[in-house]
Amino acid sequence: MDWIKVLTTAADAARKDVLGLFASESAAEVLGVGAGGDLTQRIDVTAERAIICSLKEQGAQFTVVSEELGIESVGVRPQFSVVMDPIDGTTNAIRGIPFFATSIGVSSTSRLSGMEAGLVVDLLNGTTFVAERGRGSFLDKTPLKPSTTTDVGRALVGVDLNAPRSEDCLQRSLQLFRKVDKIRHLGANALELCYVASGAYDAFVDIRNRLRITDIAAAQLIICEAGGVMLTPEGRELDAPLVPTQRVSFVAAGNRELCNQISKLVGASL
Repeated sequence: MDWIKVLTTAADAARKDVLGLFASESAAEVLGVGAGGDLTQRIDVTAERAIICSLKEQGAQFTVVSEELGIESVGVRPQFSVVMDPIDGTTNAIRGIPFFATSIGVSSTSRLSGMEAGLVVDLLNGTTFVAERGRGSFLDKTPLKPSTTTDVGRALVGVDLNAPRSEDCLQRSLQLFRKVDKIRHLGANALELCYVASGAYDAFVDIRNRLRITDIAAAQLIICEAGGVMLTPEGRELDAPLVPTQRVSFVAAGNRELCNQISKLVGASL
């Protein structure tokens, strides 16, 4: 199966249904609690339903792993897991901040290390990042090239410090803030991780152990296939079960040297 074509078609369906909800009161309507533990809002459910419906129409057989629905098999013998965050940046979408995305990845196993294909699409402007294992990463068909910056003192680094956060997390982040040149956080982590793959960011860091595996599965493959690096804060391989409740911490960078410098600053508890 041509997973990139399948995922692109599914993301297009989500985009079509979601754009009319952008910055609307109905987008924020709470419909329950998702499998990941957060409140499920109408815009999330709308995107999720559009993606799953499109995948089914294209004949895909898979086990869906989603922040909203949870884990559910589609088809007689699903051999792949489709890992999705239907709306990455829900708060932005509801409040009218033009930075939110859909993230969809495909894994041949039940772990992050089995990712075979990934797609992240900016839902407002349609900018699409894709990757397939062993075939590289692309932005609208142009190969991605991550940053070659190796000096943390000259780096632009994204950092997620949204609540909840511990005092230890804040202190470790402060060590990074004292060294780094510029800090960013725009509120849609999958999309910002793709900015690491493209070289727009030199690195992106989240050490809260709060971000779900569904948020980063596709982007992790996109970064690695582009030639970037995404590791645990301690510098180990980033791998975890593909379940909606799984949370991770990470350091993503355009190259290993910069990743190692950042890991030394944030990787150890004080």
